[in-house]
Amino acid sequence: MAQTEGGELLYGFPPIIGEEPRVLILGSMPSVKSLEQGQYYGHPRNHFWDIVFGLLEEPVPRDYEQRVREVKRARIAVWDAIGSCRREGSLDQSIKDEVPNDVVGLLRQFPSIRLVVFNGRKAEQGFYRGLKELYGDDARERLPELNTRDFIRVPSSSPIPTRKHKRWQDKLAEWQIILNYLQD
Repeated sequence: MAQTEGGELLYGFPPIIGEEPRVLILGSMPSVKSLEQGQYYGHPRNHFWDIVFGLLEEPVPRDYEQRVREVKRARIAVWDAIGSCRREGSLDQSIKDEVPNDVVGLLRQFPSIRLVVFNGRKAEQGFYRGLKELYGDDARERLPELNTRDFIRVPSSSPIPTRKHKRWQDKLAEWQIILNYLQD
């Protein structure tokens, strides 16, 4: 991380992805705590791992490497819409000068992905902004990688409570759709 005007220059992580993923969960950009730990959703209060393992009906492994192995085994991939940006703190609204990840390139590489899940509004906005930046205004109409998959937004796994979602269990029902895509 390099200090620049308007926040630190931050770089995300490579994707967590197994051989035949069915679902790609896209976040926005790792938090400060996640970047410090070198782990997706590394802040202990983030609901991501509780939600994913709640869907899988398994306890959350304490070890990060075990979490990664289990999501790969479940055919879930994890990445971020934003590859780098400037940001002070961890809030999505503080993101500036974002550079997108090439999600379409990943979808080309892994045609087994059936569903792209946006982990919150900023992930969705970052994806569509990046799509336009990398592939042009008409990308949605002309790229087959986008027409053969479903795209949905689910409530962010952020621990910040909203009127509708106070706990991770409150978000679980809306994340359940993922299970439909994991089956053969």
